[in-house]
Amino acid sequence: MNEAWIRKAAALPARQLHLIGGGLLLVAGAVLWFHALRAPLTALRAVRAEQAQLTLAVSDPALLRAQLAALDADTAALGKRLGGAAQPAQGLVRLVGELGDLARRQGIALHGVTPAPDEMALAFTQRGFDADVSGSYAGLLAWMGAIERAQPNLSIAGFEMHAGDTPGQVSMKIRIAAYQTEESQP
Repeated sequence: MNEAWIRKAAALPARQLHLIGGGLLLVAGAVLWFHALRAPLTALRAVRAEQAQLTLAVSDPALLRAQLAALDADTAALGKRLGGAAQPAQGLVRLVGELGDLARRQGIALHGVTPAPDEMALAFTQRGFDADVSGSYAGLLAWMGAIERAQPNLSIAGFEMHAGDTPGQVSMKIRIAAYQTEESQP
């Protein structure tokens, strides 16, 4: 240290030196808390909270069995209602879910999807969906492109576009076709 600083510090009263030392200790403690201890303690609290949730979920297997039994009963009821078409229906439901995910990613509002009648096209069956959507023009174009890139058997069979209810929005009725060979599933 510089000799001039040492002489000035020695000339200060003891009370001021104690206050300066206490202030430096408080600053060092705050730095230690914010940089060294706070993040690990927060992570430890998160781990303990997650462990408590897992312990609670595992501790009641009767509840899990009851939920599984209810889901099995619902699945069996749907299977009976759909008859032998359970597998194609599951594929169509999965496809509609993928269309909804693509719409969400592009900022498009998917208002409804209804199945269209199946049509024969050469050696393929064209299964279609009519969807009502709205969004920006650029978002709709991006969504249509994403649909055609999502699966090799998907295409846009037709659409009607008109001005939406709010400024800058476009409403569209679109038919999405899923082509499949006679022996394949959607």
